[in-house]
Amino acid sequence: MKERLVTLAFAACALWLFWLLLFPKPQAARTLPHPLSSGSDGEGYSAVSRWLVAAGTPTVNLHRRFDQLQDSVLIPASRGNLLILTLPFDTGLHPGEYPQLDRWVGAGNTVLVLAALDDTPEWSVASDNFLLSLQRITAISFTARQQQGGSDPLSKARAGLAAVLTPANRAVELHPSGHIGLLEGVRHLATLSPLPSTQWQAQAMDTDPVLELARRTDTADPVLWLKSSGRGAFIVSAYASLINNQVIGKADNAALVSNIVAWALRPGGRVIFDDGHQGAMDEFDAQKFFADPRLHHTLGWLALLWLAWVLASQPLRAAPPYAPGVDEGAMLRATAGFFAGVLRPVASAQWLLDEFFERVRRRHGLAHGADPPWEWLTTNARIGSGDVLELRELYRQVHGGDRVSLTRLQNVISRISGQTS
Repeated sequence: MKERLVTLAFAACALWLFWLLLFPKPQAARTLPHPLSSGSDGEGYSAVSRWLVAAGTPTVNLHRRFDQLQDSVLIPASRGNLLILTLPFDTGLHPGEYPQLDRWVGAGNTVLVLAALDDTPEWSVASDNFLLSLQRITAISFTARQQQGGSDPLSKARAGLAAVLTPANRAVELHPSGHIGLLEGVRHLATLSPLPSTQWQAQAMDTDPVLELARRTDTADPVLWLKSSGRGAFIVSAYASLINNQVIGKADNAALVSNIVAWALRPGGRVIFDDGHQGAMDEFDAQKFFADPRLHHTLGWLALLWLAWVLASQPLRAAPPYAPGVDEGAMLRATAGFFAGVLRPVASAQWLLDEFFERVRRRHGLAHGADPPWEWLTTNARIGSGDVLELRELYRQVHGGDRVSLTRLQNVISRISGQTS
């Protein structure tokens, strides 16, 4: 019993060291829902996705990186598409994705960027600062709007350190800034921030102008912009919640989405939801793999089974005796001896002759018949006349029932076969 307890202790230590040294430790699973086209929660876009499908608008749920936007199988049209992406990302962009996305937009496509600037969804709290990604994608610079202080220097300094905040759970109403096609039929837009949020101001980082589309009703600050890029364009919303399931049915949000789709899409174009960068990427993620509880359950069961096997009484089996390989020569000799004991020499000779004549007919296109092809063998210049005469004599003896030398017959057949090959 003592030996088994010692074995169990050492086996448990070996498993612990194996786990400690070789496996990354599990991380806390993400519980907050992210804005996915299949998400039926408040932050998801399933209502917009189903609405577009019901209206006959082709949609694509993109679970790949932006270098797959050029895939003609996934997205047949090279221009006239609308990509809907939400920031901050759950899976960051690779450096090579930025120029790919820029070229794709410049070729004549539109990107609707829903950025959590003036709202703060719960899923965005744990994300890193996404302003650099947003500015690199859109070429628009965003700065936090500061509070206005008093006239004295101390008040101005304090105001410079405090950004203007939107209180939590306050519904902010937007209104269009002008009369353009994108805002036709849009009088009010609704949004909602479950957490306090900073207010931001936008400024172009290149020579392409930024067109203001909508402002906040309370502060008159712009929160919806349009910026051209080559033959395409970026539409940037300071609210990530502008089209989610909670607000899409409120005010004129659905009308705005309808206008953007009609304005951006061309024949063959598709509405593309960027699900990949919100955590639904079709690629191997080592961190998510090792954090999957199913992996840990499987490893736990394997460890228990291994410990049970270690502690069980398992006598070693004796090694099987060495069996030498079969001698092929001996097998051939045994087979030949068997046939020699059951076949008459005349029957063997007859079979050799029939098989040789059939092979000659088949190889040289001669007509099948009961008689041997003596005429062809006699007139063939490559065959020695002495071999043909000897074969005739052996054939006569076999059909007369006389015993012949099988070795002699085989040698004649081999010589003639070599002369006719």
